[in-house]
Amino acid sequence: MYPVLETESVILRPFDVNDDKIVFELVKKFDEQTENQQFSNIQTLEDAKRLNEKTMKGGKEWLIIHKQTNTPLGWVLCEAALGSKSIRNKTYINAWIRAEFQHIGLGHEILEKILNFAFYGIKTNYVLANAKNCEKAAYDLLSDYGFEIYNFVPKKHPNDSNTLVQFRIAAEDYFKLDHSPQVYDYELPKKESSPYSYKNPIRKIDSIKYIKQPTGYLCGQSVIAMLANVSVDEVIAVMNNDKETSTPMMREALKYYGIRTATKARRKYIEGDLLPDCCILSIQLPEYGHWSLYFKKKYYDPEFGVLEKLPERAKLCAYWEIVC
Repeated sequence: MYPVLETESVILRPFDVNDDKIVFELVKKFDEQTENQQFSNIQTLEDAKRLNEKTMKGGKEWLIIHKQTNTPLGWVLCEAALGSKSIRNKTYINAWIRAEFQHIGLGHEILEKILNFAFYGIKTNYVLANAKNCEKAAYDLLSDYGFEIYNFVPKKHPNDSNTLVQFRIAAEDYFKLDHSPQVYDYELPKKESSPYSYKNPIRKIDSIKYIKQPTGYLCGQSVIAMLANVSVDEVIAVMNNDKETSTPMMREALKYYGIRTATKARRKYIEGDLLPDCCILSIQLPEYGHWSLYFKKKYYDPEFGVLEKLPERAKLCAYWEIVC
């Protein structure tokens, strides 16, 4: 678990068991403020309790408390970047603050403290962060702190207002600036060993029980859950990730459950290819990439259901054969 951090105006502390009501109020504020339905499944305090328990177990987030008013005003995420096996390699940060506390300088305080912890506490090599072109305050804040742009999503439209700009700052560049080294009472968590192996897989895959993804970010975890016949929550815990999943993260989860793939890499799909009896699919939809599952002539899609053909407007880009 991360240590408590403090700036002049805020306290950053890990979530605790008494934060269910705070979590409930904050996620509702987030969906209203961002016109987003990321937390549409949080409808009751019991839902918020489960989310809070998951957040505490993950140990990757702080609750932001405003000192002067003692008001919970947002959260900060700090986790190993997608596809990175160690948080010491690349660390991704993201913060959200309630609208009424924005544009008063808190972002600068929080970013400065988190960067200090990432480079002196975690001892990470790189810190990554994102901002859309239209999010001028976040864009300018990252630029002010020495972050450089390394990618645009989508690449073809770098100047569009909704294009996601990906930033990073290296440890060596951070240390060139006049920052005071600090000592933090923190040790990286040890990775749990798997009880499974390719010789002793979690199960023989002779059927699939359909699982619908709980949120729009959990298609990868849901596909692994269907293959392993476990809950999505368990896969989230194994991956240590409840956001989007990269190919390396999917590979590591499959390996954990002893589920073998026919090839190390995905195969590019060519129109007319016959799909293997069981395979993970990489699909492109109009606005996002998506993981799906194919098993014996049916598509077990975590977003769209059990189908006889690909979802509407979906393009199959690659497939990954599972050795049943």
